[in-house]
Amino acid sequence: MPLRVGLTYAQMKLGWADKRLNELKAAVAEFRNDAYTVRKHDNLEESLHYIWIEQKITPDPIAMLLGDFAYALRSGLDQLAWQLALITTDKPGGQTCFPIESECPLPSNKSYARKIESIPPDALKIIELLQPHTDWPRRKEHPLWQLNKLSNIDKHEQVAIGCIPFRLDANIILTARPNFQHGILVSIPLADKDKLKLKIEVPDIPFGVPN
Repeated sequence: MPLRVGLTYAQMKLGWADKRLNELKAAVAEFRNDAYTVRKHDNLEESLHYIWIEQKITPDPIAMLLGDFAYALRSGLDQLAWQLALITTDKPGGQTCFPIESECPLPSNKSYARKIESIPPDALKIIELLQPHTDWPRRKEHPLWQLNKLSNIDKHEQVAIGCIPFRLDANIILTARPNFQHGILVSIPLADKDKLKLKIEVPDIPFGVPN
């Protein structure tokens, strides 16, 4: 069966990644709005009102959506490289893919050569300009580096997800107690209990390598 030259499959992969990304954003937004439990207790002996704020477990579907997004997007780039290779040959090499390199490949790098051997020179020039190693000091901030890293973590391990420290806005000064692993204990004078207006904000949810 002859292979078809065109961007249909690459576009389908990118479209699927976009769909998963929108679902991921919605899931993250929903979790951020209800990411912590709040428990309150009156201590009459100390005349204090205690408030325990504790992070909830991150929903598993967030990690699944993140992995689906990364894999589909990474696959879409490889589909693009394959279609570019079909311009020069009917049978691209089995290792043909869209390279994502943190370091500039040496001429002796046979693995890299096999990835790009059939990609047209003009297209390859553009691909090489997009590589993370072109901005070495900030390569780990490069979108392609992060995509490749995220995709590899999801394939072989599991993506670590957690809330960064939340921000508390209150109309009364809070006294913080020793930190807990996933939360914080604060207190106010018991007399101010009914005056307290407390707002918990979760700025972001980071994704990364498991500890």
